[in-house]
Amino acid sequence: MRPATAPRHGGTDPSDVRLRPLLQAASDAAASLAIEELLGGEVGALARDVVRRELNHSSVGAAYTEDVLADVRLRLMRKLSSLRTDSGTPIENLLAYVSVVAENACYAFLRVQHPERTRFRNRVRYAVSHHPSTSLTRDEAGLWRCQTTQAVRRAPDAGATQQFLDAPSGWLSASRIDQTLPLPALLNAVLARLDRPIELDRLVDALAAVLGIADAHPARARDDRAPARDIVDPAPVVSDLLEQRQALLAVWEEIVQLPPRQRTALLLNLRDPEGGAVLHMLPGTGVVPMEGIAAALEMAGPELDALWDKLPLDDLSIAAQLGLTRQQVINLRKAARARLARRLRGPA
Repeated sequence: MRPATAPRHGGTDPSDVRLRPLLQAASDAAASLAIEELLGGEVGALARDVVRRELNHSSVGAAYTEDVLADVRLRLMRKLSSLRTDSGTPIENLLAYVSVVAENACYAFLRVQHPERTRFRNRVRYAVSHHPSTSLTRDEAGLWRCQTTQAVRRAPDAGATQQFLDAPSGWLSASRIDQTLPLPALLNAVLARLDRPIELDRLVDALAAVLGIADAHPARARDDRAPARDIVDPAPVVSDLLEQRQALLAVWEEIVQLPPRQRTALLLNLRDPEGGAVLHMLPGTGVVPMEGIAAALEMAGPELDALWDKLPLDDLSIAAQLGLTRQQVINLRKAARARLARRLRGPA
């Protein structure tokens, strides 16, 4: 029989008070019971609320709430089980940790299953939050809402928001809004004509239908047990790490330590498994803001804004950006990936 794990004690443990029954459990059986009580109580309720909030307001995610919630529970069980050993990093705010795990699980699911929509959502979110006449705010329920900030504008028609959601293409035509406008201008024009703030995901769904943005079929989830030789480009390994905020911080801290040209050659070309720009993922995490990305690339904000929708850049574009040859860019990126691999792997 496997011996019970010794309980963790000590007045200096920074862990959340809600974890005391687990940390002070005298046996594995008692610890399992404590975990079940956490997941069956406040922790489980919060995880369910977050998953429903993130998925139910989008047409592409509502059907998968229970599947994602099961994944969240598994992640939480693994983390909680590790807390009784010295290798388990303490959780200072349990509810905040649960919220992050649940949000990340939802985002990871949507990114894998619906890569085109997820990339489009990232573009919409960035455009709304950076345009001088629009804003993105989070309400008390945790939902992101988009609205115009124009002080002077044409009075919107009553019910305009619902009309837009019911028939977005017809509404755009009736409102004489050109759907071929650049995305920031299109969003500005739409939000200026709506009669109330609109949920980000409902805005994304409506515009995706108009612009023909859809995933032909859910992307096949990659098997984490697949041999390393099946991974042609090392970049997806980095993007997988970005799905967790704690891993994101570790990866980002190593990236900013790279020599400037290596860092730029890597970041401007870094792609997720579906070919999208990994940089588009970062602002939404709340861990790496646009200012941090601009600083890592040694660019001013407007310069990064001008490049944003063009990412990821090909080697020739990066070479022109750095005043180098294409081969030099390839060599810089190769050196950056090799250093990251060594640093993230840690001591043997």
